[in-house]
Amino acid sequence: MESVKFSVPGAPVAQPRQKFKRMGGFISNYTPEKHPVTDYKKAIRLSALEAYQGKPDGGPIALEVVFVFPRQSNKRWKTKPMPRYLHVQRNDVDNLLKAVMDALNEKIWVDDKQVCKVTATKWRAAGDEEPHTEITIKPINVG
Repeated sequence: MESVKFSVPGAPVAQPRQKFKRMGGFISNYTPEKHPVTDYKKAIRLSALEAYQGKPDGGPIALEVVFVFPRQSNKRWKTKPMPRYLHVQRNDVDNLLKAVMDALNEKIWVDDKQVCKVTATKWRAAGDEEPHTEITIKPINVG
């Protein structure tokens, strides 16, 4: 596998805590179907399949993700420059990464346990920029 880079349109969505329910004497976990993360994961998979048509890779992988959230309305100006700025409010980066990594299982890699190196950044969009997620996946060559 060579490096794969793609962008997912729309605001990033964090993976919520799992819900639990009892089914036939067993307890199982699930994510409600109507949660926004379901559509976000579908968008990630669709964008990934457009960028990479090969089989899922089985080796070690490096993942770089840039999450770009909508710009706050009180940070919009008509005359001043509006570059990206770091996003420090809610949505923990680990929960955002969990949604991305789960969505790419069996699409780009066999299982997310193969991801050995992760770089993630949360930004607020520049003035002319739409919210999106930038994903770069690189194989790690060992030996």
